Amino acid sequence: MEQYKFSIIIPAYNEEVLIVKTLSSLLEDNTLHTIELVVVCNACQDNTHTRTISFLKENELSLQQKNINFLVFETDKASKTNALNLGVSNSKSSIKVLMDADIEISGKDINTLVTELKDSHLKAISPKIKFSFNKSDFLVRQYYRVASLSFYNINHRLSNVIALSETGIKQITPLPEIIADDEYIRRQFLPSEVAVSQQCALVFTCAKNLSNLLQVLTRVERGNVQLNNLKIKKPAIYAPKGYNKPPWFCMPTFILIKLVVKIRAKLQFMLGKTKQWERDESNRIS
Repeated sequence: MEQYKFSIIIPAYNEEVLIVKTLSSLLEDNTLHTIELVVVCNACQDNTHTRTISFLKENELSLQQKNINFLVFETDKASKTNALNLGVSNSKSSIKVLMDADIEISGKDINTLVTELKDSHLKAISPKIKFSFNKSDFLVRQYYRVASLSFYNINHRLSNVIALSETGIKQITPLPEIIADDEYIRRQFLPSEVAVSQQCALVFTCAKNLSNLLQVLTRVERGNVQLNNLKIKKPAIYAPKGYNKPPWFCMPTFILIKLVVKIRAKLQFMLGKTKQWERDESNRIS
């Protein structure tokens, strides 16, 4: 019998503003126990590691009582996939939950996700996604009023929090040096092997302004192009294109942003700027 039910692995790059909030959202409902919690600080230039260690010390007694093995690693390599690989190789449970450091999800929902993974005999599963864009500016809200209703985001988005069985982990690791780690994982499985749970949810906090939205979307676009250039197979998961009755008045903004992103990604490739890690910084301002 395994010592831990599952391992949660969180790669963290310059997440001093969000890391405590993320960890607190996991633990505050007191439903996680007999698990591993692994944070891998990759080439951080801020206080991510210090704040994570402080959180560990402040909650040490509670963690012990719940039999939570909290591990914190540092690496000098600025690579999310390298951090994930380190977390996988240094955790003991056969079931791994790969989780972004800027996502809100409760311990109860993580438990539900892992239970569904096992009961349904899946290789990978993600929670359904709730887009939080109330604090975003007008153009970002227009974009997500459409994007949040896409068939892909509703039923096929394997990302942000991904629970993987022992077989699933073996199928995807070691992760290569790529930008689009979630999309790489999605491409490794057949439709019958994965699911998006309708029993639990994560909260994705959207960018507050257009500039940060464009950075996030351009990174995603570059990542997908990179996978195609590397001839990493197209996703076997059937993800029908389309939207579930989006507001018609938001469509022009949505289409224009999509066009700008494609042009921006193409220009970056032409200029050789293909490895930079663009992300939403608007929610990482203390």
